[in-house]
Amino acid sequence: MLPLSLVNKIGLILLLLLAGNLTWAQKSVFIPTDSIQGNFSQFSVDNFGRVYLCENDIISQHFGQNDTVYTTSLKSFRPTSIESSKSFRTMVFDQDRSVLHFYDNTLTDIHGEIDLVSVGIQQPLLVCESFAGNTFWVLDGGLMRLVKLNRELEVVSQTENLVSLFDNDVSPSQMIEHNDYLYILIPNKGVAIFDVFGTFIKIYPTEALNIGVLNNYLLLQGASTIEAVSNDAFLMADFTYQIPQNVIKFAFSNAKVYFLKKNGLVIGKFK
Repeated sequence: MLPLSLVNKIGLILLLLLAGNLTWAQKSVFIPTDSIQGNFSQFSVDNFGRVYLCENDIISQHFGQNDTVYTTSLKSFRPTSIESSKSFRTMVFDQDRSVLHFYDNTLTDIHGEIDLVSVGIQQPLLVCESFAGNTFWVLDGGLMRLVKLNRELEVVSQTENLVSLFDNDVSPSQMIEHNDYLYILIPNKGVAIFDVFGTFIKIYPTEALNIGVLNNYLLLQGASTIEAVSNDAFLMADFTYQIPQNVIKFAFSNAKVYFLKKNGLVIGKFK
């Protein structure tokens, strides 16, 4: 019979080897299958796979093999963010002018220009869609509060006194609601996590450059990888994806993966 100390050492070695194999097995490689060429600043993808791209003052909608279905000119409007998570509309935000537009599936402006300052938002930093009714979130940097507005631009909920949370010299850079959570990326600090009522839950420490979501996972983009963190506990990453170089922004769907680079949008999947 082997001594107990030797058995323990062998068990530890086997455990470390198994852990290493599991880590290796869960790393994936990106396989490009398509691309859309252009100098795009923003993009979004809806639930039907329609891709919306911003290039200067033009938004274009693409569906299928590089087909441009619709385009619209924004004139003086320069999008800071675009979101098509609700399949019936696309939200476009210009932070510099504090204005918002909603476009339908034909890129027709639905409500015209919405001036967020005129409805009481002192300094809108970020906006994103909410799935609790026909509502959307605004992060107000002036009063350091999180506000949810309805289609009549009325405040339906708000979380105040976020000064201690956003005490970084760098402003929050991204906000997404998905599967009962609201995520706000604070560069060099982490992701602030709220529930759908605006109640603060925790900070997930990370130096991620961008964030995304897929099913029950929060996705964190680093320099060369994207880590997937399960939202059941927000602990260590469950999966790691190797990504192409020089990715500016990204999006995951169950069917495809999208990477925005300087010369265009690369579409593919992980193997």
